[in-house]
Amino acid sequence: MKKEIIAYSDADWGNCSVTQRSVTGYLKTFHGCLFLWKTRKQQTVSLSTAKAEYKSLCNLTSGHLWLCQWCQEAGVSDFHNLITIFEDNQSCIKTATSEGNLKNKRMKHINIQLHFVREAIDAAHICLQYVLTLQMLAYFLTKLVPRPKLVGLLVLLGVLWLRVRGDVDYLVENQDKSIAKRKEVIITPATEQAHNKLHSKDSETYCDHSGHNE
Repeated sequence: MKKEIIAYSDADWGNCSVTQRSVTGYLKTFHGCLFLWKTRKQQTVSLSTAKAEYKSLCNLTSGHLWLCQWCQEAGVSDFHNLITIFEDNQSCIKTATSEGNLKNKRMKHINIQLHFVREAIDAAHICLQYVLTLQMLAYFLTKLVPRPKLVGLLVLLGVLWLRVRGDVDYLVENQDKSIAKRKEVIITPATEQAHNKLHSKDSETYCDHSGHNE
């Protein structure tokens, strides 16, 4: 059975106080294991949050297509070429999935990126899925977060699995998740519920599988 790559894409609009450039951040998991993450300042200034998010999505898509090509040349065939990307900006998703934007003159400034991501969706290489900001596991790659929240996100990503000395105690329930207990709440019930929702099939999904076979 082929395994699926799951990714999370995020951006922080106008993060740099000097250049006003945004920050791109994304990560990828394979069979529940984090294997790639990236955060960097974008090369150009974005005029809106949606555009900053779209640049991050475009970079993530480009890297995934390169990975698919490399795996194909190396003879690796135990994962799906389709990658599920979680995105917390609805404008970014609508821009990528609406065919009308391809002919919209006001979208001309990101026309190349728009066509690139749209072709990846049509070719069933990527599948966009909307999540709330609370559910964005790549949040800490673009913004400063308090230590309890950072530890909680790392636990949900499977980075922190071992028992740690001190006042932090990790209880591994199964291979899919672990819950951290601390004097300060690291993983709240809302965060745990968000984690469960991310891995369920109830979330709104934006895919185009027409004419494509697995």
